[in-house]
Amino acid sequence: MIMEKLTKEPLANTGTLRQLIIRSIEFKNLIKGFEQWLRVFGFASSTIYYSPVYVRSFFYYIETNGIDKLSDISNNNIRLYMQELSRRENFRTGKGLSQNYMLNHLNAVKLFSRYVFESKGALLDSSYRFSQGQCTKKSWLSREDIAKLYMTCNPGKMGDINRAILGVYYGLGLRRTEGVSLDIADLHQNNNLVYVKNAKFKQVRFVPISTRIHNDLETYIIRYRNPILKRLGKQNEKALLITERGKRISGNAVYSRLQSLAESAGISTPLALHTLRHSIATHLMENGLNLESIALFLGHKSLESTQIYTHLVHKYN
Repeated sequence: MIMEKLTKEPLANTGTLRQLIIRSIEFKNLIKGFEQWLRVFGFASSTIYYSPVYVRSFFYYIETNGIDKLSDISNNNIRLYMQELSRRENFRTGKGLSQNYMLNHLNAVKLFSRYVFESKGALLDSSYRFSQGQCTKKSWLSREDIAKLYMTCNPGKMGDINRAILGVYYGLGLRRTEGVSLDIADLHQNNNLVYVKNAKFKQVRFVPISTRIHNDLETYIIRYRNPILKRLGKQNEKALLITERGKRISGNAVYSRLQSLAESAGISTPLALHTLRHSIATHLMENGLNLESIALFLGHKSLESTQIYTHLVHKYN
Protein backbone atom coordinates (compact mmCIF):
# COMPACT_ATOMS: atom_id res chain seq x y z
CA MET A 1 0.00 0.00 0.00
CA ILE A 2 1.16 3.54 -0.68
CA MET A 3 0.63 4.53 2.91
CA GLU A 4 3.00 1.83 4.12
CA LYS A 5 5.97 3.64 2.57
CA LEU A 6 5.87 7.02 4.25
CA THR A 7 8.95 9.18 3.93
CA LYS A 8 10.31 10.05 7.37
CA GLU A 9 11.17 13.67 6.69
CA PRO A 10 10.68 16.37 9.33
CA LEU A 11 8.54 19.41 8.69
CA ALA A 12 8.64 20.98 12.01
CA ASN A 13 9.07 17.27 13.22
CA THR A 14 6.20 14.90 13.91
CA GLY A 15 6.33 15.70 17.60
CA THR A 16 5.45 19.30 16.81
CA LEU A 17 2.59 18.22 14.57
CA ARG A 18 1.28 15.96 17.31
CA GLN A 19 1.14 18.97 19.62
CA LEU A 20 -1.10 21.00 17.31
CA ILE A 21 -4.25 21.87 19.25
CA ILE A 22 -7.49 20.70 17.64
CA ARG A 23 -10.56 22.35 19.14
CA SER A 24 -13.37 20.52 17.34
CA ILE A 25 -14.65 17.56 19.37
CA GLU A 26 -15.70 15.87 16.13
CA PHE A 27 -12.20 16.21 14.65
CA LYS A 28 -10.59 14.90 17.87
CA ASN A 29 -12.82 11.83 17.86
CA LEU A 30 -12.22 11.23 14.17
CA ILE A 31 -8.45 11.25 14.61
CA LYS A 32 -8.73 8.79 17.49
CA GLY A 33 -11.09 6.54 15.56
CA PHE A 34 -8.87 6.72 12.47
CA GLU A 35 -5.85 5.49 14.41
CA GLN A 36 -7.86 2.63 15.93
CA TRP A 37 -9.18 1.69 12.47
CA LEU A 38 -5.63 1.54 11.10
CA ARG A 39 -4.62 -0.81 13.94
CA VAL A 40 -7.63 -3.08 13.55
CA PHE A 41 -7.05 -3.52 9.83
CA GLY A 42 -3.36 -4.24 10.26
CA PHE A 43 -1.74 -1.32 8.49
CA ALA A 44 2.02 -0.93 8.74
CA SER A 45 3.34 0.59 11.95
CA SER A 46 4.63 3.64 10.06
CA THR A 47 1.14 4.24 8.65
CA ILE A 48 -0.43 3.92 12.10
CA TYR A 49 2.08 6.38 13.52
CA TYR A 50 2.26 9.03 10.81
CA SER A 51 -1.16 9.11 9.12
CA PRO A 52 -3.14 10.42 12.13
CA VAL A 53 -0.43 13.06 12.62
CA TYR A 54 -0.78 14.29 9.06
CA VAL A 55 -4.57 14.32 9.36
CA ARG A 56 -4.21 16.35 12.56
CA SER A 57 -2.12 18.87 10.63
CA PHE A 58 -4.84 19.04 7.97
CA PHE A 59 -7.58 19.56 10.58
CA TYR A 60 -5.51 22.28 12.23
CA TYR A 61 -5.31 24.09 8.89
CA ILE A 62 -9.03 23.57 8.33
CA GLU A 63 -9.91 25.02 11.74
CA THR A 64 -7.79 28.12 11.12
CA ASN A 65 -10.04 28.67 8.10
CA GLY A 66 -13.21 28.54 10.17
CA ILE A 67 -14.28 24.93 9.52
CA ASP A 68 -15.00 22.59 12.43
CA LYS A 69 -17.24 19.92 10.87
CA LEU A 70 -16.36 17.07 8.53
CA SER A 71 -19.45 17.74 6.44
CA ASP A 72 -18.18 21.28 5.67
CA ILE A 73 -14.84 20.13 4.20
CA SER A 74 -14.70 20.29 0.40
CA ASN A 75 -12.25 19.03 -2.18
CA ASN A 76 -11.15 22.62 -2.65
CA ASN A 77 -10.05 22.75 1.00
CA ILE A 78 -7.70 19.83 0.33
CA ARG A 79 -6.32 21.59 -2.74
CA LEU A 80 -5.71 24.78 -0.77
CA TYR A 81 -4.05 22.80 2.02
CA MET A 82 -1.63 21.26 -0.48
CA GLN A 83 -0.89 24.71 -1.84
CA GLU A 84 -0.20 25.86 1.71
CA LEU A 85 2.25 22.98 2.22
CA SER A 86 4.02 23.90 -1.01
CA ARG A 87 4.73 27.35 0.48
CA ARG A 88 6.13 26.06 3.78
CA GLU A 89 9.80 25.54 4.59
CA ASN A 90 11.56 22.60 6.16
CA PHE A 91 12.57 23.93 9.56
CA ARG A 92 15.97 22.22 9.39
CA THR A 93 17.05 23.06 5.85
CA GLY A 94 15.14 26.28 5.22
CA LYS A 95 14.15 24.89 1.83
CA GLY A 96 10.72 23.96 0.56
CA LEU A 97 9.13 20.68 1.58
CA SER A 98 9.88 17.75 -0.68
CA GLN A 99 7.21 16.38 -2.97
CA ASN A 100 7.43 13.02 -1.15
CA TYR A 101 6.64 14.67 2.15
CA MET A 102 3.69 16.59 0.74
CA LEU A 103 2.47 13.43 -0.98
CA ASN A 104 2.53 11.66 2.40
CA HIS A 105 0.16 14.32 3.75
CA LEU A 106 -2.20 13.94 0.82
CA ASN A 107 -2.15 10.13 1.00
CA ALA A 108 -2.99 10.33 4.69
CA VAL A 109 -6.04 12.49 3.93
CA LYS A 110 -7.07 10.07 1.17
CA LEU A 111 -6.76 7.12 3.53
CA PHE A 112 -8.74 9.05 6.13
CA SER A 113 -11.49 9.64 3.56
CA ARG A 114 -11.67 5.88 3.06
CA TYR A 115 -11.97 5.42 6.83
CA VAL A 116 -14.91 7.79 7.21
CA PHE A 117 -16.60 6.37 4.10
CA GLU A 118 -16.32 2.73 5.19
CA SER A 119 -16.85 3.09 8.91
CA LYS A 120 -19.31 5.98 9.11
CA GLY A 121 -20.82 6.32 5.66
CA ALA A 122 -19.51 9.90 5.58
CA LEU A 123 -18.09 11.45 2.43
CA LEU A 124 -14.89 13.42 2.10
CA ASP A 125 -14.08 14.30 -1.49
CA SER A 126 -10.33 13.65 -1.81
CA SER A 127 -10.02 13.31 -5.57
CA TYR A 128 -7.19 15.82 -5.99
CA ARG A 129 -3.85 14.27 -6.87
CA PHE A 130 -0.39 15.66 -6.29
CA SER A 131 1.92 15.86 -9.30
CA GLN A 132 5.09 17.89 -9.80
CA GLY A 133 4.28 20.46 -7.16
CA GLN A 134 0.61 20.75 -8.06
CA CYS A 135 -2.66 19.14 -7.14
CA THR A 136 -4.61 18.10 -10.19
CA LYS A 137 -8.15 16.88 -10.32
CA LYS A 138 -9.13 13.78 -12.17
CA SER A 139 -11.67 14.56 -14.85
CA TRP A 140 -14.59 12.36 -15.79
CA LEU A 141 -17.63 12.54 -18.01
CA SER A 142 -21.24 12.56 -16.95
CA ARG A 143 -23.60 9.87 -18.18
CA GLU A 144 -25.08 12.47 -20.50
CA ASP A 145 -21.67 13.12 -22.07
CA ILE A 146 -21.07 9.39 -22.53
CA ALA A 147 -24.46 9.15 -24.26
CA LYS A 148 -23.44 12.01 -26.57
CA LEU A 149 -20.27 10.16 -27.55
CA TYR A 150 -22.26 7.08 -28.45
CA MET A 151 -24.80 9.12 -30.39
CA THR A 152 -21.95 10.63 -32.41
CA CYS A 153 -20.95 7.16 -33.66
CA ASN A 154 -22.60 7.29 -37.07
CA PRO A 155 -23.98 4.12 -38.70
CA GLY A 156 -21.44 2.25 -40.80
CA LYS A 157 -17.95 0.87 -40.39
CA MET A 158 -16.45 4.00 -38.80
CA GLY A 159 -19.26 4.08 -36.29
CA ASP A 160 -18.69 0.39 -35.54
CA ILE A 161 -15.03 0.84 -34.61
CA ASN A 162 -15.76 3.99 -32.61
CA ARG A 163 -18.39 2.14 -30.57
CA ALA A 164 -15.91 -0.69 -30.06
CA ILE A 165 -13.34 1.81 -28.76
CA LEU A 166 -15.87 3.29 -26.35
CA GLY A 167 -16.72 -0.23 -25.23
CA VAL A 168 -13.11 -1.11 -24.52
CA TYR A 169 -12.14 2.09 -22.71
CA TYR A 170 -15.41 3.07 -21.06
CA GLY A 171 -17.39 -0.18 -20.87
CA LEU A 172 -14.40 -2.27 -19.76
CA GLY A 173 -12.51 0.57 -18.08
CA LEU A 174 -9.17 -0.43 -19.57
CA ARG A 175 -5.98 1.55 -19.52
CA ARG A 176 -4.54 2.84 -22.81
CA THR A 177 -2.04 0.00 -23.31
CA GLU A 178 -4.43 -2.66 -22.03
CA GLY A 179 -6.98 -1.72 -24.67
CA VAL A 180 -4.75 -1.71 -27.72
CA SER A 181 -3.06 -4.92 -26.52
CA LEU A 182 -6.30 -6.92 -26.52
CA ASP A 183 -6.33 -9.90 -28.87
CA ILE A 184 -9.43 -11.42 -30.40
CA ALA A 185 -8.73 -14.55 -28.32
CA ASP A 186 -9.02 -12.48 -25.13
CA LEU A 187 -12.77 -12.17 -25.64
CA HIS A 188 -14.53 -14.95 -23.78
CA GLN A 189 -17.96 -13.85 -24.86
CA ASN A 190 -19.68 -17.11 -23.92
CA ASN A 191 -18.69 -16.39 -20.33
CA ASN A 192 -19.17 -12.61 -20.67
CA LEU A 193 -15.55 -11.97 -19.74
CA VAL A 194 -12.53 -10.25 -21.26
CA TYR A 195 -9.03 -11.40 -20.35
CA VAL A 196 -6.65 -8.50 -19.67
CA LYS A 197 -3.10 -9.84 -19.81
CA ASN A 198 -0.97 -6.78 -20.60
CA ALA A 199 -1.91 -5.00 -17.38
CA LYS A 200 -0.07 -2.62 -15.09
CA PHE A 201 2.06 -4.37 -12.44
CA LYS A 202 1.51 -7.55 -14.52
CA GLN A 203 -1.75 -8.04 -12.62
CA VAL A 204 -3.70 -10.11 -15.14
CA ARG A 205 -7.46 -10.10 -14.62
CA PHE A 206 -10.83 -10.96 -16.12
CA VAL A 207 -13.22 -8.06 -16.70
CA PRO A 208 -16.98 -8.65 -17.00
CA ILE A 209 -18.55 -7.56 -20.26
CA SER A 210 -22.11 -6.24 -20.45
CA THR A 211 -24.64 -7.24 -23.09
CA ARG A 212 -24.34 -3.82 -24.74
CA ILE A 213 -20.56 -3.97 -25.01
CA HIS A 214 -20.76 -7.60 -26.12
CA ASN A 215 -23.08 -6.63 -28.96
CA ASP A 216 -21.00 -3.62 -30.00
CA LEU A 217 -17.80 -5.66 -30.16
CA GLU A 218 -19.50 -8.47 -32.04
CA THR A 219 -20.89 -5.99 -34.57
CA TYR A 220 -17.45 -4.41 -34.98
CA ILE A 221 -15.83 -7.81 -35.52
CA ILE A 222 -18.40 -8.96 -38.09
CA ARG A 223 -18.80 -5.72 -40.05
CA TYR A 224 -15.37 -4.05 -39.73
CA ARG A 225 -12.53 -6.22 -38.48
CA ASN A 226 -13.14 -9.51 -40.26
CA PRO A 227 -13.93 -8.05 -43.71
CA ILE A 228 -10.76 -5.92 -43.66
CA LEU A 229 -8.56 -8.84 -42.64
CA LYS A 230 -10.16 -11.12 -45.22
CA ARG A 231 -9.66 -8.56 -47.99
CA LEU A 232 -6.01 -8.11 -47.04
CA GLY A 233 -5.39 -11.82 -46.49
CA LYS A 234 -4.48 -11.25 -42.85
CA GLN A 235 -6.93 -13.59 -41.15
CA ASN A 236 -4.17 -14.65 -38.73
CA GLU A 237 -3.99 -11.16 -37.19
CA LYS A 238 -4.44 -11.49 -33.42
CA ALA A 239 -5.30 -7.89 -32.51
CA LEU A 240 -8.87 -7.02 -31.59
CA LEU A 241 -8.72 -3.35 -32.54
CA ILE A 242 -7.16 -2.82 -35.97
CA THR A 243 -6.62 -0.09 -38.53
CA GLU A 244 -7.96 -0.09 -42.08
CA ARG A 245 -4.58 -1.53 -43.09
CA GLY A 246 -5.18 -4.59 -40.97
CA LYS A 247 -2.63 -3.74 -38.28
CA ARG A 248 -3.02 -3.43 -34.51
CA ILE A 249 -4.23 0.08 -33.79
CA SER A 250 -1.94 2.40 -31.80
CA GLY A 251 -2.80 4.33 -28.68
CA ASN A 252 -2.31 7.61 -30.55
CA ALA A 253 -4.77 6.55 -33.25
CA VAL A 254 -7.37 5.61 -30.65
CA TYR A 255 -6.80 8.94 -28.89
CA SER A 256 -7.31 10.83 -32.17
CA ARG A 257 -10.59 9.04 -32.79
CA LEU A 258 -11.76 9.94 -29.29
CA GLN A 259 -10.90 13.62 -29.83
CA SER A 260 -12.90 13.66 -33.07
CA LEU A 261 -15.87 12.08 -31.30
CA ALA A 262 -15.67 14.60 -28.47
CA GLU A 263 -15.51 17.52 -30.88
CA SER A 264 -18.53 16.24 -32.82
CA ALA A 265 -20.41 15.68 -29.56
CA GLY A 266 -19.66 19.21 -28.32
CA ILE A 267 -17.86 18.01 -25.19
CA SER A 268 -15.54 20.63 -23.75
CA THR A 269 -14.08 18.53 -20.91
CA PRO A 270 -10.39 17.74 -21.60
CA LEU A 271 -10.60 14.18 -22.83
CA ALA A 272 -8.04 11.39 -22.68
CA LEU A 273 -8.52 7.64 -22.86
CA HIS A 274 -8.01 7.54 -19.09
CA THR A 275 -10.95 9.95 -18.73
CA LEU A 276 -13.23 7.14 -19.92
CA ARG A 277 -11.72 4.86 -17.27
CA HIS A 278 -12.34 7.47 -14.57
CA SER A 279 -15.88 7.88 -15.86
CA ILE A 280 -16.90 4.22 -15.64
CA ALA A 281 -15.38 3.96 -12.16
CA THR A 282 -17.36 7.01 -11.06
CA HIS A 283 -20.58 5.65 -12.54
CA LEU A 284 -20.08 2.23 -10.96
CA MET A 285 -19.66 3.81 -7.55
CA GLU A 286 -22.71 5.94 -8.17
CA ASN A 287 -24.62 2.70 -8.73
CA GLY A 288 -23.53 1.48 -5.31
CA LEU A 289 -20.73 -0.92 -6.25
CA ASN A 290 -18.27 -1.23 -3.35
CA LEU A 291 -14.63 -0.16 -3.48
CA GLU A 292 -13.26 -3.71 -3.48
CA SER A 293 -15.30 -4.67 -6.56
CA ILE A 294 -14.32 -1.49 -8.41
CA ALA A 295 -10.65 -2.10 -7.55
CA LEU A 296 -10.88 -5.60 -9.05
CA PHE A 297 -12.63 -4.24 -12.13
CA LEU A 298 -9.97 -1.57 -12.70
CA GLY A 299 -7.03 -3.78 -11.76
CA HIS A 300 -5.87 -1.50 -8.96
CA LYS A 301 -3.09 -2.90 -6.80
CA SER A 302 -4.42 -1.22 -3.65
CA LEU A 303 -7.65 0.40 -2.48
CA GLU A 304 -5.86 3.74 -2.02
CA SER A 305 -5.95 4.07 -5.81
CA THR A 306 -9.67 3.33 -5.91
CA GLN A 307 -11.01 5.41 -3.05
CA ILE A 308 -10.55 8.69 -4.98
CA TYR A 309 -13.82 7.87 -6.73
CA THR A 310 -15.77 8.57 -3.55
CA HIS A 311 -15.98 12.13 -4.95
CA LEU A 312 -18.73 11.05 -7.32
CA VAL A 313 -21.48 11.22 -4.69
CA HIS A 314 -20.74 14.92 -4.23
CA LYS A 315 -21.02 15.37 -7.97
CA TYR A 316 -24.23 13.49 -8.69
CA ASN A 317 -26.25 13.44 -5.44
